[in-house]
Amino acid sequence: MSAHDDPTRVFTSEEMEWLPLPLVPKGEGWIKVIHADDERHNVVFRFRFSPDCELAPHTHECHATAYTISGEWEYEGLKLPEGAMAYEPVGSTHTPSSDPGAEIVVFLNGDTDQFLVNHMSDGTDVAFDMAFFKALEGATVEEAQRLVEQAASESSATA
Repeated sequence: MSAHDDPTRVFTSEEMEWLPLPLVPKGEGWIKVIHADDERHNVVFRFRFSPDCELAPHTHECHATAYTISGEWEYEGLKLPEGAMAYEPVGSTHTPSSDPGAEIVVFLNGDTDQFLVNHMSDGTDVAFDMAFFKALEGATVEEAQRLVEQAASESSATA
């Protein structure tokens, strides 16, 4: 097999900016989308919780595996310290949070381009689909802000 036939690919996030997610109801969260593969319906990203952070409740439209790189986070009473891995099945709903702060890597895999639905406190749902993750892959902070605002306004318009 020649180097051109080898299906192995390497993706890195070290050069990427941490992108703030403005829809975090308590504390702050940042994301780096390492790779969004629309052919295989896979998304891999790093996520960073600030100390005393709580995300919006969300429902999975896909399978998710999350590995804790540093710190500790939790949801629904499950503590996930450094080195822990969680599997979150399709249809599961939970509210991730972190008291000390944490960094995780998340792998999403689904049968469609639908991944997460965030349930906002105002009653709207904001979907993070393949198009959203593809747009965040390699985006600047300003581009990410516009994308999240656009996703939120589209969700408000359909509510």
